[in-house]
Formats: sequence, C-alpha cells, structure tokens
Amino acid sequence: MNQSAIAAITGYQKYISPRKGFSCAYRVLHNTDSCSQYIKKLITKYGIIDAIPLANQRFKSCKNASLILHSETQKKQRPCQNLMSQKCQCKPEDILQGICDVSFCFITDCGDGSNCSCF
Repeated sequence: MNQSAIAAITGYQKYISPRKGFSCAYRVLHNTDSCSQYIKKLITKYGIIDAIPLANQRFKSCKNASLILHSETQKKQRPCQNLMSQKCQCKPEDILQGICDVSFCFITDCGDGSNCSCF
C-alpha cells in the first residue's frame, strides 16, 4: 500500500503538478520540500497510516502559506492596478516570479533593473 501511494504521488509530481500553473505555497514560502515530496518522505519513514495525520497538518500549513503569499502578492500588485498610462512598479524579477500581474501591461525592457513602464 505504501509503494502504491508513493507511485501515485510520483505520477502526480511528474504529470499533473507541472501543468497546474502554480507551485506549492509551503515550498515557495519556506524554501523547502513541496507538500507532495514531504508526504512521500513521510510515507517512506512512517507508513501511509501514520503519515495521514502529519499530511493533514502539512496541508493546513500550506493553506496558511498560500494566504500569506496571496496577501504579499496583493500588496506588491497594487502599483500595477492602474494599467493605462501609469508607471508600473514591477521590477523584471517580480514579473518573472509572478509577484506582479502584468497580463494587461505592455512592458518595456528597462535593461538596468529600474521600474518598467506600463502602457
């Protein structure tokens, strides 16, 4: 049963997770294993039955991490909300990390790391 659970998680990691469009919030916030990788380790170490309550706790922690990241993202996105003829406060690295939503901005290449303009 443990091997089946691990195989299912591995399948999720290989085929589903890369296509869902976002990363594990806990991993992003804490710079550690994703929930799926953590749970695979739990199953390997404790077995699936004993891993379930620990996995549930991790999912709760991941939800909290998601709320924290969402809150931080909202704060950083505020300068980009006025999209037309406004200065966009997003730095290129913020755009690449998905911190600032510029889906309706036309971003000029600043080249020097300064703020880019939205048109």
